[in-house]
Amino acid sequence: MKSQRLHPVSFLLTGIIFLLLFGVITWGIYFENSWIHSFDLSWIERIQGTISEGKTSFIMFMTELGSMKAVIAMTIIICIVLFFKRKFAEGLWFGGTILFCAAIGGKVLKKIVDRDRPAFLQLIEKTNESFPSGHATATTIFYGFIGMVLILAVYQVWKKIIIGFITLIWIGFILFTRIYLGIHFPTDVLAGFVYGLAAVFISIGIYLLVREPLRQLLQKLHLADHSQAFKRAR
Repeated sequence: MKSQRLHPVSFLLTGIIFLLLFGVITWGIYFENSWIHSFDLSWIERIQGTISEGKTSFIMFMTELGSMKAVIAMTIIICIVLFFKRKFAEGLWFGGTILFCAAIGGKVLKKIVDRDRPAFLQLIEKTNESFPSGHATATTIFYGFIGMVLILAVYQVWKKIIIGFITLIWIGFILFTRIYLGIHFPTDVLAGFVYGLAAVFISIGIYLLVREPLRQLLQKLHLADHSQAFKRAR
C-alpha cells in the first residue's frame, strides 16, 4: 500500500490562510463594520427563531461538551493515557496545542478584543467577553485536532470523508448551540472556528518539523518514546 507523504509547509500555509480569515473577522468587529452587523442579525434571527422548551433543555446539556473545562479535562485524560503508553511526543504535542492555542490563546484574544455579549434573548446568563467564542475555539481545536489526526492516519478516501463529515457536523452543532442560547454573536463562533482550524493546521505542521528532534531530546532524557502518529506518512 502506498504511503502518504505529508508536507509541513502545506499545513503551515493552510493554517496561515485560516489565521488571515480570523484577522479579517476581527478587523471587521473591532471597527464595527456594517457587514458584521448584518451577518450577525441575519443568523441570529434564523437560529433563535426555532427556540422551543424541549430543544433548549437538550442544547443546554450538549453544549457543555464543548466547554473549555470539559476540553481541558478530556485533554488531561488523553495525555495521561499517551504518557502511560510512553507516547511522550504525542502527549506533549496534543496537550501543548490545547494549552497554548485554546486555553491561553483564546483567553488573550478575548481580553484584546473585549466584545460585549449580545443584547438579545439570552437563555443562559454569561457576563465575560464574547469574542471569540471559547466553546467554538475549544471545540474546533480539540475535536478538529483528533479528527485531522484520524483522517491522516487512514488511507481509504471513504474513511477520510466519513471522519471529516462527522467531525464537522459535531463542531458545527456546538457552534449552533452558542448562537441558539443567545450568548454569542454568529461572528464570535465563526471566528473561534477559523482560529481553531488555524491552530490545528499550524500545530500539525510544526509537529512534522520538530517530531524527530523532539524524540531525540526525549531519548537523551532516557525516555523511550513510542509515538506513532504519521509514522508511515513519509
